[in-house]
Amino acid sequence: MRNILLSFLLIFIISCAPSRFVKPLQKNEQTLSLSFGGPLINFNKIPMPIPLSTLCYAYGITNQTTSFGSIHTTSLLFGNFQTDLGIVQSLRKNDSIWGISISPAFQIIYNFRNKTGFKIWPSLEANVYYKLPNSTNYLYLGNSNWMEFSKYKAHGEKQNTLVLPDIHLGWLTNSKKWNHQIEIKYIAPGINNLPNVVPYIGINHKGTLGIYYNITFKF
Repeated sequence: MRNILLSFLLIFIISCAPSRFVKPLQKNEQTLSLSFGGPLINFNKIPMPIPLSTLCYAYGITNQTTSFGSIHTTSLLFGNFQTDLGIVQSLRKNDSIWGISISPAFQIIYNFRNKTGFKIWPSLEANVYYKLPNSTNYLYLGNSNWMEFSKYKAHGEKQNTLVLPDIHLGWLTNSKKWNHQIEIKYIAPGINNLPNVVPYIGINHKGTLGIYYNITFKF
């Protein structure tokens, strides 16, 4: 049971935010984003997302490459500095109708309250996005994977979960100033979510579903 709890503590960490910039920004374009949402839990028999939040800044290096960095504001309340730093790279030169992007990044967390628990996870995400007809809106489908390179957990236990994946589906707008994004995730499919102190909502007691909203300002 302890191993299950440790696995789902990590799932709580990896599920703090939606996909970052599925479609890259234009060159020299900058954005600030605020996201809300998280894994779904049963709260008094009512499904609701854990209210996690993040702030994110991004810069368009070229029309095909965007860099980003974030602060996970909910984690700060619990004495943790958490960030994800990475890029979004388009794999198509002409993406006015549809495109494919990849996003390599580093997920970093440090407990500044106790000055312990510094940890880095490499991650890789891929998305396919499609522009809806007669619209500036996009639908996207993707997969993200966090890699765990440590052989052991905090108390010398063997690390059996080397990759934590998710599958996600989302909708986003692409206006000149204010953009909106809604995303649904299936986090850690195949991992048993029972027994657990957190009543996660999964599929056949595997993994957990999550829902997120993101608002972005371009400048």
